[in-house]
Amino acid sequence: MNVAPNPEGEQNVRRLQPLRILLSGRDRRFLRVTSFLLAQRGYDVQETSPRRTLESVERHHSDVVLLETNDSRTMAARKVAALQALSVAPSVLVVYDDEPEPWPGLLAVRKWTPIETLVEQIEAAALARPAPLTESERAFR
Repeated sequence: MNVAPNPEGEQNVRRLQPLRILLSGRDRRFLRVTSFLLAQRGYDVQETSPRRTLESVERHHSDVVLLETNDSRTMAARKVAALQALSVAPSVLVVYDDEPEPWPGLLAVRKWTPIETLVEQIEAAALARPAPLTESERAFR
């Protein structure tokens, strides 16, 4: 990260590279609109289908995955676990639609939330990203 002072003496932090965001889901309209809005804010955004999520994360080296899911909580939890099991795991933000409340234990955001709120959630998820596995940890996988 690059730190630049501003005239008021506060420091602005800028990344040397944009966050790599992977949008995974079946709702094409949601993916297109969200991809456009995030790209306008300087993120490196890719879209994929739920079936190709793991492959896309590894190819794109995603920092954060927005996992839009209409599946059961069990299926969504399995996808999250598979993503977290990668040697360089991204942060995963589950995008839910019909649920009355967020999912306990998972980072989650309601679908069609205002873009400013989504950006805040993405930034928080990026900060909570797990550290890459060490060589010895990878040996025991």
